[in-house]
Amino acid sequence: MHRIRFTPGETIFRQGAPALGWYILCRGRAKLVVNTARRKRFILWFCKPGDILNLMILGPHAFSVVAIDHCVVGFIEREGVRFLLREHPELEAEAHRRLAEQEDRLVQRVADLVGRSVRERLVQVLLGLGEEHGIDETEGIRIDLPLSQQDLADLVGTSRQKVNLNLRKLANQGLIRAERGRIIILDEEGQQRLG
Repeated sequence: MHRIRFTPGETIFRQGAPALGWYILCRGRAKLVVNTARRKRFILWFCKPGDILNLMILGPHAFSVVAIDHCVVGFIEREGVRFLLREHPELEAEAHRRLAEQEDRLVQRVADLVGRSVRERLVQVLLGLGEEHGIDETEGIRIDLPLSQQDLADLVGTSRQKVNLNLRKLANQGLIRAERGRIIILDEEGQQRLG
């Protein structure tokens, strides 16, 4: 495995580039981003250490991955991945489990996009981020990711202005506190009722 270092904002691999092997996030955090034909950007989700950034080793990458922090990524070339899968069938089973998990997550995101309001989608995204990347603090759950309003818009599939409006409404209801790049979920149960 080769270890490669990336700085915040640097692209680990690009959508459409050929998949040459596995990229495993060893240190730092990254985001999976899809660019659409209409030049819209959509963040699929965030990755943490231990995540395989791409499970497919054939064809082009379906998304880009961008470093959020200083990252160390382990890269295993395609032949090395094939060798590992042959020698360790449990690894292949785990890869299939993770692919199924990713598929479920994507199907849910699509269902949310077509079946929920912007507010409901934002609430679901915040609750999901709190669950996956949250840190318990005395006042609530702090989402431990640097999130701009544009990042939230790219996660929810809407404009930054609509995210701003809905964040203010949630804050006025006492459900969250939003500061520059930091969100604290103050009332998780109240948000769940909204989502």
